[in-house]
Amino acid sequence: MKTPSQPRAIYYIVAIQIWEYFSFYGMRAILILYLTHQLGYSDSNAITLFSAYASLVYITPILGGWIADRLLGNRFAVLLGAVLMTLGHIVLGLESNAVWSLYLALGIIICGYGLFKSNISVLLGELYSPEDPRRDGGFSLLYAAGNIGSIVSPIACGLAAQWYGWHVGFALAGIGMFLGLLIFMSGRKHFAATRGINPVALKKKSAGIPAWGWLVIGILLSPFFFTALLQYDLSGYLLTAVCAGAVIIVARIMIRAREQRKALGQVILLMAAGTLFWILAQQGGSSISLFIDHFVNRRLMNTEVPTALFQSVNAVAVMVAGVVLAWLSQAGNGGTSKLVVWLKFSCGLALMAAGFMVLALNARLGEMHGQASMWMMVAGLSLMGFAELFIDPVAMSQITRLNLPGVTGMLTGIYMLASGSVANYLAGVVAQQTTESQVGVNAIHAYYAFFAQMGKWTLVSVALILALSVWRWWANHKQNAVVLD
Repeated sequence: MKTPSQPRAIYYIVAIQIWEYFSFYGMRAILILYLTHQLGYSDSNAITLFSAYASLVYITPILGGWIADRLLGNRFAVLLGAVLMTLGHIVLGLESNAVWSLYLALGIIICGYGLFKSNISVLLGELYSPEDPRRDGGFSLLYAAGNIGSIVSPIACGLAAQWYGWHVGFALAGIGMFLGLLIFMSGRKHFAATRGINPVALKKKSAGIPAWGWLVIGILLSPFFFTALLQYDLSGYLLTAVCAGAVIIVARIMIRAREQRKALGQVILLMAAGTLFWILAQQGGSSISLFIDHFVNRRLMNTEVPTALFQSVNAVAVMVAGVVLAWLSQAGNGGTSKLVVWLKFSCGLALMAAGFMVLALNARLGEMHGQASMWMMVAGLSLMGFAELFIDPVAMSQITRLNLPGVTGMLTGIYMLASGSVANYLAGVVAQQTTESQVGVNAIHAYYAFFAQMGKWTLVSVALILALSVWRWWANHKQNAVVLD
């Protein structure tokens, strides 16, 4: 039987997704290295700025989704977000060492990411009816496209930064985003059936100013707002306020949905475990990257491998593991019971712990012999990449299984807030344990202690999760047996 072809519009969405991942992860791979090498930031200050930026990036999609739903529609929101991200990368690519231009560029990118990230998947969903059998294939294609971009970009931008200068690396990320924008705009006719701009809502006045006027004011001022948050290290206050709102929303959902409180309770626990996982995983862009830069022997065939290239290891591992798990899932029933869900989560956390233990061993050997092994770093990062496939897909699957109209999307957004913003911010706080005033024996020992500590505490978490899961399963099994008797 012939497989029905995908809508033509999907190829333009896939193209801009590839280039968005290229620009985002390319810039991310070299940002902390630029801060320490070019601008002279200490490791501590670089980690603080990096984690604040990564945290704010995952807050703005909440507002971006609201703007698209009520005013702009998903296609125009994606378009505007891509324009802002291109502009932000252009500012980063300027030959300037002024700190204010760095903060402004990051502020612009944060705003663009908010409009783009929350709406690209929703735009793809608009191409299908709810019963369309092509829907799952379309989202799989979008996911694979993102992985391609995140694999290639650290290599391309890392090499460009090393060979031609930091600003060329940033500019290359911006060029990628601009190419994606041009391709997306060329497919405009294929999006005729999708929801467009809401002219009535845009003309509606508030305080004498139409909504479009407020939107323009917001777009012009928001980058400066985020610039101030980054410059004065105030992102934690905004995150606290947003999280307080999220807690209130979850509490209201729990009060209303009495029949599904147990399922909601499990989702909340999954959010907590997912946040723990991503606190560990997000070390890749900060503390792990700095460890590679300071202490790993990166000589290969008389050439020094740029530190940024190691960011591709995780993406390759995710793609390989995804293919393997997809094949295995066809061989039998993966299971959806609570025990199976927590076993999968435990497996992901155990792989993450194993990855940190490999890094700890590598740091210890580096402390003994002067330099750590490049190939042990690849092994550890690969284990961490494999771990991702047991976390987010499992959590998202459980959230979408809830039969609560109007709540699933909100809970998905809150999960992204927890595993994105909160995890990135706390990852920066945790990574401060690795910072030393000078790079030397004390510093590499600090990394060894940090990696070992992360591995040990993660294994303790795995043991607790397994013990509680088995105990709950045994209690329920015993209760059911009594009922049958």
